[in-house]
Amino acid sequence: MAKDNTIHLLIIHKYEEDAERILSILRNAQIPVRPSRCTDEQSLNDFLASKKIDIILVQQLQTELPISTVNQCIKRIGKDIPLIALMENLDNDSISEAYEAGARNFCTGNINDQICTEISNVFYCLNTRRELRRYQVDLNNAEKRCASLLDSSKDAIAYIHDGMHVYTNNAYLEFFQYDDPEEMEVTPFLNLVAKDQVQTIKKLLRDISANKIPDEEISMRLKTEKGNEIEAVVSLDKATVDGEPCVQFLVQPPKVNKAAERELRDIKSKDMLTGFFNRSFFSQDLSNKINAVRSGSSRGHSILYIQVDDDRKLEKELGKGNLDLLISDMAPFIKETIGKQHTYVRYDNTIFVVEIEGKIEAAARIAQHLVSKIADHFFNAGEKTLSCTVSIGLTQVIEKTQSGNEIIKILGTELAKARENGGCQISIFDPAEEEKRARAANQKWIDLITNGLTNEQFILHYQPVISLHGDEIEHYEALVRLKDNEKLVMPTEFIGIAKKYGLILDIDRHVIKMAIAAIKGANKDISLLVKMSTDTLSNPSFPLWLAQELKSNALSGEKIIFETPESELVSHSKHVKPVIMAIKGLNCKFAIEKFGSGLNSFTLLKHYPVDYIKIDSTFMQDFANDIDNQKKVKELIDQAHAQNKMVICEFIEDAATMSILWKYSANYVQGNFLAPASDKMVQEP
Repeated sequence: MAKDNTIHLLIIHKYEEDAERILSILRNAQIPVRPSRCTDEQSLNDFLASKKIDIILVQQLQTELPISTVNQCIKRIGKDIPLIALMENLDNDSISEAYEAGARNFCTGNINDQICTEISNVFYCLNTRRELRRYQVDLNNAEKRCASLLDSSKDAIAYIHDGMHVYTNNAYLEFFQYDDPEEMEVTPFLNLVAKDQVQTIKKLLRDISANKIPDEEISMRLKTEKGNEIEAVVSLDKATVDGEPCVQFLVQPPKVNKAAERELRDIKSKDMLTGFFNRSFFSQDLSNKINAVRSGSSRGHSILYIQVDDDRKLEKELGKGNLDLLISDMAPFIKETIGKQHTYVRYDNTIFVVEIEGKIEAAARIAQHLVSKIADHFFNAGEKTLSCTVSIGLTQVIEKTQSGNEIIKILGTELAKARENGGCQISIFDPAEEEKRARAANQKWIDLITNGLTNEQFILHYQPVISLHGDEIEHYEALVRLKDNEKLVMPTEFIGIAKKYGLILDIDRHVIKMAIAAIKGANKDISLLVKMSTDTLSNPSFPLWLAQELKSNALSGEKIIFETPESELVSHSKHVKPVIMAIKGLNCKFAIEKFGSGLNSFTLLKHYPVDYIKIDSTFMQDFANDIDNQKKVKELIDQAHAQNKMVICEFIEDAATMSILWKYSANYVQGNFLAPASDKMVQEP
């Protein structure tokens, strides 16, 4: 199931109108919020005891429920619920006062971007802490399982801290011929070391205390409780016992053939054709490097993802065997060109990876140099000598990097770009350059939207809105798509840009024209739900334009149901209401989307001539199993019916949800479970 990013926000504010304005700011910034509001301590305690709350936003100036009281209530229940002080102005005195009362986060409703950023950051940090706690539980469980395995292991294993044993398994006791585990616990490791090696092991223990743990195995001469000396090989690794850091000592008899052991390790980690490390080694090594960068113990790593251009064509021309010979000749050339100090990997058939310590700028120069050197070189492929080129994807590991898969995905995308552009070049993804890329991408979208309007590249898809209780008229939601060559672009990708650069009015009117044409061209009686932006619904000239379109097409307005989100109506009420009233005068119908997401949604029905409400889709998440969501939806449906409003429930996930909604007397249902949107108007029974 997808991760729920909805913020359960409790607002403590004296005025409901101001609280609604804050919610509108958040929703307009595409921050999903499930709000509640209270103004007294009893209500706060009830919320804390019975509801899920992520963040509490407290108006500093109200006195009915001071920040200090809210902070005490949170501490009393012992939950991790961050508190944000909502201030008139972010000045030193106000911040100091709120800080003394227990607030550690501050924002002002006077700066929209600031309040959105603060709430998003606090929620991100909260989720990070929650994940950390989950990981800690998983770690504790894993340690318990490991302890059980260690106890039964045939390998002699001990955990040592500051030279003292804090844990030993039975095999370790047997190895040193100790009968009493408690006696071993008070025995320093140095007591188990032969006399002539004490100074060497002392230095090793000092290095371990300084967090310098050798990777290689260490040969030691140790002694048993009875004083008998034995040869051993000791492997060291970091570990923890009851949350405390220590070092694991794995003690084994000497290897019979050290050269054979090393060779076996090489076989496991090396590619036999090139001598480079293999993919399995790289996966673990990249994970280690990511951890090093995130922990601050590394100054950074850049990753080169190198592939031979036209490799499939070369394989057809040369054959698989000769292509392998080409790769085996290219590998040492790459290493010689870049330098031996880096980590080299044969990741796939014709793909190499090079891990370079340091910043991406230096790695980019190395990559460009390698591309030109390979292009100028002739390689041997059996009896043939030929030139070829490579393309390179390049990125760097940063503190925000989550996993090796993330890096590989980025590198694959950049490599594909380089190859699509003709090959023999590099393509770089530098996280620091994302903002510049975003600006360039905006211009691309502007051009795409403008071209779509000029050349009829916008089209409609239709998703059935199915009646649960019988309806002669078929309802569909008209969903706009933008054609980009053979690709269909979803509105979530371009609507934001269209609003930002003033293109949304043209898109809305274009959609209405297409909707009118679709209704007229249908061979059955239909109604279309059409999404409209508040930019259009607050434009005074829109009703006159719409009247002319309906008249010229001889179409009744009742065939169109305009819909807009609840939060937009709250934010733009003054400008939207007159336009909606004028639209209703043309017999058009009106629906509120995302209904139930506000503090008091039904107050809107007093101000707007609403025909339909579409219940907020967040209530449909795991609806069949979520009792709280079921109660809320039942309440919304009952209240809507009491006011003679039709109810639509969208994003239906399963048959169980359908059954419950039918029992609750919802009027219409919609969702991919029932029927996805398509370019045809087809309604399954």
